[in-house]
Amino acid sequence: MYQLRKRLLNGEPAIGTFVCESRNPAIAYILAQAGFDFFILDNEHGTYSPETMSDFLAVARGAGIEVVVRAQEVRKDAILHPLDAGASGLLLPMVNNRDQAQDAVRHAKYPPMGERGVVLKKMHTAFGQVNPGEYLIEANEKTLVAVQAETGEAADNAADIAAVKGVDCIFVGPGDLSTNLGIPLQMEHPKQLETVDKVFKACADNNKAAGMWVVSPESARQWIDKGARMIAYSTDSMILSDGASKAIAKIKK
Repeated sequence: MYQLRKRLLNGEPAIGTFVCESRNPAIAYILAQAGFDFFILDNEHGTYSPETMSDFLAVARGAGIEVVVRAQEVRKDAILHPLDAGASGLLLPMVNNRDQAQDAVRHAKYPPMGERGVVLKKMHTAFGQVNPGEYLIEANEKTLVAVQAETGEAADNAADIAAVKGVDCIFVGPGDLSTNLGIPLQMEHPKQLETVDKVFKACADNNKAAGMWVVSPESARQWIDKGARMIAYSTDSMILSDGASKAIAKIKK
């Protein structure tokens, strides 16, 4: 477990999806069996309680699939609780500048990298006995910190954000980004593509992973060819809706 950060920083693509609506943690097994490398439990647009989040993380550990939790915002409790519950890492929305990125790292990493509070024998240690000194170093090495570029400001500051030690990935939120740029959901608009290029270049220049949300396998392949490494394909509800709609249309035809 907890190989996602290493994989991304080694330049290997990892394919996940967003879980936004499902309430049954057994979906972790479904996604693992399907071949996903990870899933993002959406605590920004989703409505998961801390207890439900904890259930998902426990089941995912048994299923052998890693979980990145998208927090509501860069805030101490929103970052600390998922990590203590066993998340492989975090996806932090609307990170627009170096200061916000530094705050994310500060809350997510143990000293000396950050100021994460120490508690052991919880889900993040599988309730086992660990050597504290060794564990803190290991946790810092394996915990993924991904920040989202969702505004023109974030793209303009992408080089500064990517240079922050402890930030592993800048993940583009294409819907919010296009909306912020005044071209809502026009994903192929030149202004959108030019802005995404800024983010991807900043990641490449700083040996950080670039991430992207996509809605089709074809788009996933295109962005991987452009340098994306953390790929989130669709969402749980979209996969169910799209798959069901296509099947029913064929049956009725």
